[in-house]
Order: sequence, then structure tokens, then C-alpha cells
Amino acid sequence: MADDKAREIERMIEVVVRSIPKERQARDLYRATAKGATMDMTRLLFEKLAADEEGHEIKLRAVLDILKKEMDGCVER
Repeated sequence: MADDKAREIERMIEVVVRSIPKERQARDLYRATAKGATMDMTRLLFEKLAADEEGHEIKLRAVLDILKKEMDGCVER
């Protein structure tokens, strides 16, 4: 049972770790697009999208910390 839980947590950690660079890449793309925008509405839209991606990364890092603590609990048992 503990092995199943540990494997599930490992899988979730892998998903989170793979997702963080994608969030950064999207953020950087949106920021670059915002800088090149000639219309205020377009610039604001892409700045908002960049901020959203940054928020996603922060949330993913928080989830990663929680998952690592949970994994430590599985290993100690």
C-alpha cells in the first residue's frame, strides 16, 4: 500500500517538475509579445497572460514542496 502511494506521489512530482519549465516558456513568450504589442489592449492582455503563467509556476512549486514532504513521510514509514 505504501509503495503504491509512493509511486503515485512520484508520478505527480514528475508531472509538476515537467510543467514548471513550460509555464516559464509561456510566460516569456507572453512577455515578449506584450513588449512588441502596438495596441494597449493587446499589450495588457499578454501582460495578464504572463502574470497568470507566473502564478501557475508559484502554485506548482508550492505543490511540489507538499508532494516532497508527503514522499518523505512515505519513505520514513
